[in-house]
Amino acid sequence: MKITIVGASGNIGRRITQEAASRGHELNLITSKDKDFFGLDNVQLFKADAFKEEEMSSIFKGSDVVISSYAPPHDNTDLVIDASKHLISAAKKAGVKLVAVGGAGSLKVNETTQLVDTADFPQDYKAIALSHRTALEEVYLNEKELEWTNVSPSAYIFEGERTNNFRIGEDNLLVDAEGNSSISMEDFAVGILDEVENPKFIQKRFTIGY
Repeated sequence: MKITIVGASGNIGRRITQEAASRGHELNLITSKDKDFFGLDNVQLFKADAFKEEEMSSIFKGSDVVISSYAPPHDNTDLVIDASKHLISAAKKAGVKLVAVGGAGSLKVNETTQLVDTADFPQDYKAIALSHRTALEEVYLNEKELEWTNVSPSAYIFEGERTNNFRIGEDNLLVDAEGNSSISMEDFAVGILDEVENPKFIQKRFTIGY
């Protein structure tokens, strides 16, 4: 399978790249930084602007799926909303599926409350959580033509190990027996590649957690 990864040099993007490479996929990597990508030599590297649709569409063409782990700057998190619009448009022009990393804040903790609206949600992460929620609710869920999938991590995503032992949910926050909600970046990448290879959430959001 030929996969294009947007934001391949980021924390999550690098894990997605490594997981995809370990499964033998052909990779196009779009990055704003110089990386050696674990010494991989069967990849094509591109420096491209996520907001330039024609440029992105040209790179996307010929791929089976695009995985986006685009992360906006901390001082302008709403750029993820605009980037989502441009990535969707570029994917439609190229005729490819789009799997996009979203946020955990829009996951439900009960029937009426989302995680980002809880009293103890960390203030430092509120802006990006709200931006991801807007991107999901106003951009992705209103897109009826493209085959897209939005993937939310658990509340706490960390650098850890690839255990291949996790659960999949939809719109509700996944928590363990102690009430913790977490996933390693490595297992998050496994769950994303599992979805790429065996799609179950077309035009839906899903979440990955322990």
